[in-house]
Amino acid sequence: MQSSFKKWFGAETPLEEINFNIGMVFLFVSYAASFLSGIYMHLDYRFYFLIGIGMILMTFFIGYASQSGKYQIASFAIVTIFEVVVFPGTYIIDGRFMSFMIFYYIIVFLLIVYVQEGRLRIISYLLFCITLILSVVYTYYQLSLRGMILSSGVNIYLDILLPLIICSLFAICGTYASIRYYKTESAKAEESRKSADDVEKSKDIFLMNMSHEIRTPMNAIMSAGEIMLSKNISGDTQNNVHHITNACRALISTLDDLMIFSKSGGEIIEMQESEYDLMNLLDDIINMISVRLMDSEVRLYVYIDPYIPKRLYGDVVRIRQVFINILNNAVKYTKQGHIILRVVMSDVMTDRMVLHADVTDTGIGIKEEMLPTLFKDFSRVADNINESLKAEGSGLGLSITKNIINACGGDIKVTSEYNKGSVFSFDLPQRIADSSPIAVVENCNDLGVIICDDDTDMKEVLTDTLRAMRIKCTTVTNSEEMNSAIREGIYSHLFITAECLEGSCDLPILMGANITIVLMRNVDDPEEALGDGTIVKPLSCLNIARYFDNQTDKAKALTAESEPEEVSQDSVHVSGARALVVEDNITNLLVSEKLLTRMGFEVSTASNGTTALSLAKVMSFDILFIDFMMTGMNGIDTLREVRKLNADWAKRVPCIVLTADTHEGAKQMLINAGFDDYLAKPIDMEEMEYMVTRYLPGEKLI
Repeated sequence: MQSSFKKWFGAETPLEEINFNIGMVFLFVSYAASFLSGIYMHLDYRFYFLIGIGMILMTFFIGYASQSGKYQIASFAIVTIFEVVVFPGTYIIDGRFMSFMIFYYIIVFLLIVYVQEGRLRIISYLLFCITLILSVVYTYYQLSLRGMILSSGVNIYLDILLPLIICSLFAICGTYASIRYYKTESAKAEESRKSADDVEKSKDIFLMNMSHEIRTPMNAIMSAGEIMLSKNISGDTQNNVHHITNACRALISTLDDLMIFSKSGGEIIEMQESEYDLMNLLDDIINMISVRLMDSEVRLYVYIDPYIPKRLYGDVVRIRQVFINILNNAVKYTKQGHIILRVVMSDVMTDRMVLHADVTDTGIGIKEEMLPTLFKDFSRVADNINESLKAEGSGLGLSITKNIINACGGDIKVTSEYNKGSVFSFDLPQRIADSSPIAVVENCNDLGVIICDDDTDMKEVLTDTLRAMRIKCTTVTNSEEMNSAIREGIYSHLFITAECLEGSCDLPILMGANITIVLMRNVDDPEEALGDGTIVKPLSCLNIARYFDNQTDKAKALTAESEPEEVSQDSVHVSGARALVVEDNITNLLVSEKLLTRMGFEVSTASNGTTALSLAKVMSFDILFIDFMMTGMNGIDTLREVRKLNADWAKRVPCIVLTADTHEGAKQMLINAGFDDYLAKPIDMEEMEYMVTRYLPGEKLI
């Protein structure tokens, strides 16, 4: 008995089933009460016939509901039987205007309320109203025809009290069952929420730890690369170092994607804006993609408007992700042909403009039916096209890219033709920090370039670039056209590939001409001795301007037979300044020490907070760099102990936190803890220089 009760009315039973069972119990009770009332009122056989038919049909549909689980349909059938047949019939048979049966209509009404939903509930309500009104009207006119008083024969107990008691008990039981059910569901939901919160916290802690463990060695690799690039090393070695650092940045970009997606599913992205150099950003991006295409048949072309402002204000990390994600996507799905990156500006005002970029590829394209899902999480454009591409990538790149662009107030669009290629276009509104053009060549009117390359697309893009830079140019395809252009005497430089130089040129004439030969080579080609210089493809206004302004290091041809002298290329130099670096990773500690020493700092180092405090007690410092996650005393505790020292310098010394914790809100949390600013690992040399110029006293900057 107890098990049956638990099965029919237990807390684990669905609410719809509980209310159906309660309704059926009270319908049986109302049947019994009606039957007894009929005996007391001496009603004829028709009354018992209707009661019997109703009982049989109700039993049938109860069995149907218990077997099929279709409680909505069963309750609708039972309600219809009572509304249309049983209650109207017995009410009319009773023959009194104030009959006990009219109050049993409330049972049907409650059954509709507690059990039925949707269209069935609406139909039942309509039937309820129609049959009740028709029954009352019919009885009223029958009484009037017989000349009877409307209130005659009223039995307060049978006609009013008993039906109301039964209906009230039904309403109380149904309401109690609903309240108990929703409390149980609420408790389950709260338990699930707490469990989800625990899982989310565990995930966040795991991701932060993984980010720290990956970024810490990456910091050492990239910082060591910065130091190597400051030396007089050969061009090939310099390119190899660039390849290493660019590969590190690609890994960091993927890590950033995962960190962004881990917070709010990638829907909400917090922007950390600062001033940045657009030329360096685009250089890094172009170099990174060039390295990815080294062993590919795909060619990369770049057109950059040379009059885009040099320095902008925005979230350089997020903007880098946008470019890298879209270009990586193009590289992934393009196996032959070319990829073109175009970067221009629009809507230029005094202090802001829109950075517009197009990435065009000749890849596999995207089917029209896949375009609506292109920017959804874990969506891969080739899932149903190329089986070999299914496992590549996390499927988050484009989703996160769209969210970043939206957070910047921009927009992204894509057009594609299946098996022909795609064009991704996006706008990034940015504030202007320095309106100086990104690539302007002095005395451009005195320059002229002859372009000799078998690649027609390359010549077209390069011609557009040179003309935008206001440099005269012409293209040639053979030695006759080249010699003719040289004789004109208006061209100062010949941009030529090694293939053209070896295959189609008259070398004696070329060597005797008063023209500078510039060899255009691929990123993985060895340096050629022939010629007056080299430019690495893809050519853009950036490396062309560097060449013409003599910014290319002419010591690239030197070999590494002897230890090269270190030549500082830093734009920041200090004098009489002392820095303290606190870092528990010895490699990162040594690298940071070298970076600061190159700027002119007298550097002290400590591998933990206790050693740092010992140093701070015996000497003063002009700036502190403290790692956040250290064993023993962490960065925040170390800073607090330094601030407590009885020394004026300790109260005001700028302190920069070094951390691999890049999750949203980390910067604000650390600044609230007392740090002046934040350097994310791996440490970018330019960012470190910016911190030095921002926080070091002006008299100590050279």
